[in-house]
Amino acid sequence: MVQRITSVIKEYQDRLREMHYVPKTSFGRDSLRYSGEANKLFLTFLFSDHAIGLQFLKDVGLIRSEVQCNLCGRDMTWHADTSAVDGFRWRCRRMVAGNRCSGSRSIRHGSWFQRSKLTLQEVLFLTYDILSREPAHKIQHEHHFADHMISDWRMFCRETLLE
Repeated sequence: MVQRITSVIKEYQDRLREMHYVPKTSFGRDSLRYSGEANKLFLTFLFSDHAIGLQFLKDVGLIRSEVQCNLCGRDMTWHADTSAVDGFRWRCRRMVAGNRCSGSRSIRHGSWFQRSKLTLQEVLFLTYDILSREPAHKIQHEHHFADHMISDWRMFCRETLLE
């Protein structure tokens, strides 16, 4: 699994390097970190194009790439939804016994982001900082998160790693 995620990160790093807003650095250094490793700059540029950021989350498995409808049991499709926080929802519009199914789910359903009210990028930054063992006061200073939120996320990360 780690190897697959590393190859996906490398692929997206290559895509981002082609974009005009990613700065070029001197002496062949890479602003997006070494090939296959993510840093905060990589995550920032990744979400400069929301669609690329969401596709990345699908490709690494942090959000689902398929969801079944809880009403009819068939696969749902990905739809743009300006009223949704993330800009997209899973929707089912299939005809079942002459009626149109109206199943709908958040793109966060069944994912790392499911119970959070933070943006997807904020969750990634917070998780990155916690896994990088940044002190809480630095995370709070950089992102303006409340103390209890940082400690809750630290505990959530710990529990997830233990599983």
